[in-house]
Amino acid sequence: MIESVQISVNRYAPPGAQAINMYSIDGGEKLTLGQLMSAVCIHAGVVKEAQSVIKINVMNNNVEDLKTASEYLDQLANNTVSNWATVRNFLRNTLGMSSSEAPDNLDTSYSRRFKIINAMKPHMEALTRQAQEDMIDVQSLINQRDIAFTTGSSLVKSTGGSSNIMASNL
Repeated sequence: MIESVQISVNRYAPPGAQAINMYSIDGGEKLTLGQLMSAVCIHAGVVKEAQSVIKINVMNNNVEDLKTASEYLDQLANNTVSNWATVRNFLRNTLGMSSSEAPDNLDTSYSRRFKIINAMKPHMEALTRQAQEDMIDVQSLINQRDIAFTTGSSLVKSTGGSSNIMASNL
């Protein structure tokens, strides 16, 4: 919770003299409005940075899944699948293929492998779309983070400049 109090600019100032609003967050240290706004901006930037890292990790997992799916697709096309149980589990659990699309036993005939390959394609396209959406989300989060940090830095700079001007006028 943000609380506000007023303090006089000069401790010897008479009542009614110029005052500065001071703010505190959850009863903590007193902050000027500029400091409070800077703290809020920097906090927002840190939150966006954390969200970016999470999204990048998700995106990396999707890319790894696409890489594995491509390897298995190549193995099916070339009839070089060495462990169908591993491939089948990946197709079902990671790509979300049904048991009819990824049967328990691999029939190595060309027509059956071709059916499995065709069933894999929409699932891989969905992963590709998700990876593209994740990339756009990451770029957006990074832009939001940059804006928050830039705004916070600008506030700190302008507040410092204002403080110097006020101090030179005293």
